[in-house]
This record gives sequence, C-alpha cells and structure tokens, in this order.
Amino acid sequence: MQLPPKTENERYSKLKTKNQTTLRAVAQVKKVFGIRGEVKIFSYSRSAPEYEKIFAMFRGRDDRHVVPCEIERVTTRGEEIYLKLKMIDDRTAAEQIAGEYLFVEEQHRKQLPSGKFFDDDLLGCVVRNEDGKELGTVHDVVQYPAHKVYEVKTKSGFIMVPVVDEIVLSVNIEKREIVVRPPEGLFEGTMLE
Repeated sequence: MQLPPKTENERYSKLKTKNQTTLRAVAQVKKVFGIRGEVKIFSYSRSAPEYEKIFAMFRGRDDRHVVPCEIERVTTRGEEIYLKLKMIDDRTAAEQIAGEYLFVEEQHRKQLPSGKFFDDDLLGCVVRNEDGKELGTVHDVVQYPAHKVYEVKTKSGFIMVPVVDEIVLSVNIEKREIVVRPPEGLFEGTMLE
C-alpha cells in the first residue's frame, strides 16, 4: 500500500523541539467549527484579544512533539474563542488537530498574581486524600458550564473529580500535590496500595 505524500504540517510534526526553554500550554483545541479550518479552543488564561498578540506559538499532543503554528484570525461567539491557524484551511485539516494543545515559550507566558496558577500547572500533580493516600495524578483539566473537573489517572482508569470547595481542599503547585475529600465511592477500588 502506498501512502499519500506528506503535507507540510506532517513534515513538521516529525520534528522534536530541542527546547532551550520550557513550553507551556495556553489552550487546547476542542472542536472544529465550519468548513474553513476554524477551531474552538479552551483557553487556560487568556482572553480573545490576548491571542491576537501571540506571534510565536506551537501545537501538539504534548510539549515534546510540537510544530510551529501561527494564528491567522481570532473570533468570539459569546464567551467562546475560535482561532483560524495558518495552513489549517479546511475542515479535514482542522479535525486532525482537535485535541492538540497550543503552547508558548515560558518567557511569553502570561504572568499571574502570586498564589494563582494555570490549569496546565496541575497536569501531573499527585492527588491525595486527607490521610495522605495517593489516589492518582491529574491527567487533564476540563471546563464544564458549572465548574472545572480534574481528570485523575488511577491504576484502574480515569476518575472525574469536580473542582468544588467541598472536594478540592488544597492545591500546592510547588509540591505538585492536590488534597481532596472525595465523595464516598468516587475512588472505590482505585486507591493505590
């Protein structure tokens, strides 16, 4: 079977960045909108006008396998942010990047006030109960209409933990640790021994 010739995007996707600086996720591509390559994003911290000022950006499934990308256009529909990236010109190309993250170099990351953190800072944090028992690690942060949810990877699979004061007791970015008081049965059978 002969494979079709590689597109420019596919050629770039084979490159691994040799990061002199750390890449930080600023958004995730959530879904395709329309037929001209536009995508809806979940922004971790930036407003729509702030995306218009980003020049050097990367996209990829993780921060080790990224390709350079450039924003062609930013639009909004209510509170939702939509981007049109250069070289993503149709629905098929946009579908291929759904689920990818958008990254900037650490020095171009938006600065937050002391004590605040970005959603991507939570990825990989250990989740423990009040007794210190390790329950899993944060795999993703998902925004729902009512509140965020931590997708926690355990030995038995993924558990969705609502980010509400009654459940999430503390977040310590320096220690890479989140302490939770899960409802009875939420982690049943998934706790690490």
